[in-house]
Amino acid sequence: MTSDQSNYGHKHKHCQPPEILAPVGDAEALLGAIKGAADAVYLGVEDFNARKGARNFSLDKLEEAIDLAHSRGIKVFLALNIPIKQKELQAALDVVDKAYSWGIDAIILEDLGLMRMLSRAYPELPLHVSTQMTIHNLEGVDFAEEAGASRVIVSRELTVEQVKDIVDRSNIEIELFVHGALCYSYSGRCLFSSFLSDRSANRGACTQPCRRQYHLTIDGKEADKGLFGEYPISCAELCTLPELDRIVKTGVRSLKIEGRMKKPEYVTASSQAYKAAVESICSTGRNLDPEEIEAYETDLAKLFYRGFTRGFVSGERDVTHQKYSSSYGLLLGKVKEISRSKHHAGLRIKLLQDINDKDGIGILTSMRMLGCRVDRIISAGEKVEKASKGDDVILEISPKTGKAVRVQDEVFLSTDSKLIDALQKKKPKTVPATLRVFARLGENLRIEMEEARGCISFTDGFIVPEAKSSPTTTEQISATMEKLGETPYHAGSVEVIAEGDIFIPVGVLNNARRQAASLLQRAVLRSYKKEMKKPLSGILAPEVAGTANTPAHEETVSRARKKLLLSVDVSSPESLFIAAHAGADIIYLPMECFSELTNTVNSLQLGELRSKGTEIVFVTPQVAFDHELESVRKGMEDIRNAGFMAACSNAGTVRVASRMGLPFVAQRELNVFNAVTAGAYFGYGARRVTLSTELNMEEIRELSKALDDGKGQKQLEVLAYGRELLLITENDLLKPLIDSKLLNMDSKVALEDNRGDAFPVMRLGNRTLVYHSKVLDMREHLEEFRDSGVDVLRLDLSMNSKKEVRETIRAYRSALEGKRSRPLRKDENITQGHYFEGVL
Repeated sequence: MTSDQSNYGHKHKHCQPPEILAPVGDAEALLGAIKGAADAVYLGVEDFNARKGARNFSLDKLEEAIDLAHSRGIKVFLALNIPIKQKELQAALDVVDKAYSWGIDAIILEDLGLMRMLSRAYPELPLHVSTQMTIHNLEGVDFAEEAGASRVIVSRELTVEQVKDIVDRSNIEIELFVHGALCYSYSGRCLFSSFLSDRSANRGACTQPCRRQYHLTIDGKEADKGLFGEYPISCAELCTLPELDRIVKTGVRSLKIEGRMKKPEYVTASSQAYKAAVESICSTGRNLDPEEIEAYETDLAKLFYRGFTRGFVSGERDVTHQKYSSSYGLLLGKVKEISRSKHHAGLRIKLLQDINDKDGIGILTSMRMLGCRVDRIISAGEKVEKASKGDDVILEISPKTGKAVRVQDEVFLSTDSKLIDALQKKKPKTVPATLRVFARLGENLRIEMEEARGCISFTDGFIVPEAKSSPTTTEQISATMEKLGETPYHAGSVEVIAEGDIFIPVGVLNNARRQAASLLQRAVLRSYKKEMKKPLSGILAPEVAGTANTPAHEETVSRARKKLLLSVDVSSPESLFIAAHAGADIIYLPMECFSELTNTVNSLQLGELRSKGTEIVFVTPQVAFDHELESVRKGMEDIRNAGFMAACSNAGTVRVASRMGLPFVAQRELNVFNAVTAGAYFGYGARRVTLSTELNMEEIRELSKALDDGKGQKQLEVLAYGRELLLITENDLLKPLIDSKLLNMDSKVALEDNRGDAFPVMRLGNRTLVYHSKVLDMREHLEEFRDSGVDVLRLDLSMNSKKEVRETIRAYRSALEGKRSRPLRKDENITQGHYFEGVL
């Protein structure tokens, strides 16, 4: 059995190897995953996935892709991991229904509403919760399980110890990213691309603004570039091979490789590297040798590289690579001398890596990175086809590129032509099959062929005759049967049952073998197929009144034209009282302020507010690891006991609130895009749902109409004013400034791009928050909100002064009463967000 073949039946001494899950962006990448011996692949179809930049699969080609993978013993997971708009629900169900009938092995989901619908319609179909759902604690995993998930892809920000704790205490499978590109933000929580270019990262259309150049400013002055580099929020590539033994021993079920937009050779190399590593770990109990790890890392870096990080999972706290944000390859050396002629430029370099002629290189010039091909290698005055690490050589490149190169410029090996060629020629993974050949004198030739998922019997029309001269031996029959060629199989064993001196032409044996293999393949593929169920979204959403009962063309008006309530986010108890006196109906305050607000000094004022009907809601953290969740849970108990509400923005705190009977608000970070998802949160005990700010007015109207129960008991809230939080990251961006004592308590820090837009940066513990350079202000468009059917307009004033809190609330209160007021602040750069355009 070769290294390309499956290790079916292999006995592992220390552990069961986790699944290697490979990225597949197109048909070529699928073949790459098969060559890399991946156990499973994940792919997207059309627009319903978080990698719209990949070629993806058309629905017409999906069955073909599933069949190809299944024929090679590989599972296929369909990534449908984006929030689904109201008008897309039925189309998403239709896609799943076809994939289900073609034998898809699991669906990867982000949308809670769609997950609940699929759980009802396809109880036997595994549902995997995407990392886009930002699940990072045990309560979140349990929440996903209760909603119908069989697996959770946890956040990449967890450490090995945190992952192990979740694996040990949860009932469902845990999957973890181990290689590939990292998002700077928590996945599912990034609005950077959305608000810069109307292309939503949460919807799979990210334009990667984190990969752009920025400089940090402190109170308007540029900070030392030496502390941050040109690309302060661009992440290095995750590579966990050196830490993989620790990861495997957590008991995670699946190791996921990122890369649906990368080349097939990358998929092959990364899959085979991690496959070999987990096989070694589970058979020996230890990680690969350092030399083996270095060899794998070198090959992987030649295929895609912008620096490697071991990731948060290994305990690293800075996962950025701030020097250069695109793939550039391995450092080959620095230019020592340059010679130029009409036909070429010669770069003299002492090599830090092996190189072949026709390889691709990148040269980091003073202006930018330039890519080119090595036309010739000159060593000791002679042309050579390859040179080795340590050699002093001249690399001849095109004279046009050579014009921009200077001495001491760094040169990188970006494409290893021989490595690419070897990966392309690699044989695809095959499945072991047992063959039994019955060759009895005077009877039809018959072949029984079996693999783990099925068996067949093929009877040929050929009747076995007696040999006239040279009999066909069992060894000859066996040798012919083993030649399974381009089929999905290799011969695990061949048994020949023959009687007498027989003769069977080789052509007959070849044909019979081909027929048997084809018959077995068809039988296996048929075993995956199912009947379509043709589910209807309305029937599957019983908690959503309008979806099931209201025809699409019929207008419902019970939600529209009602009095709009005004809610406000503030950051301190003092601002809370100011907001209440200025006219706020609902006030959100960080839960850290609970004790201060409810102490004896404030209790009289607080009692007066509550008697007047002012609602106070305490906001729980966006991110709460399990060790943090215990104090959050205690705070939520205090909130409940005092008769207040909470606001929750992750699955874990939603479950905590639901189980303790604490009324809560579902925050906009939960990415509510449709009425089914909103209805699900109401079912968990939410009193109000804040809709995603990526919805436009028409989409809000459609959601509101579908949710309408005719009683007005399901409050919908939208953000009308404030500076949008674009991302939250575990990377402590400001730590170098703090360590260098360049910040004080009042310092204002911003990321400034090349257009001069400044994005405020704040530190929350060791986490970093980045805000929009513009302020959303919808004061001139309140009638559109009235018509959309929402109930509450939210003003985020958590970053504003007490004076600004008062002025903004009064201005909005006047606008709601139909009065005109002056512009709020002349220095603010104003936006209407996505309310009139929407996002891709």
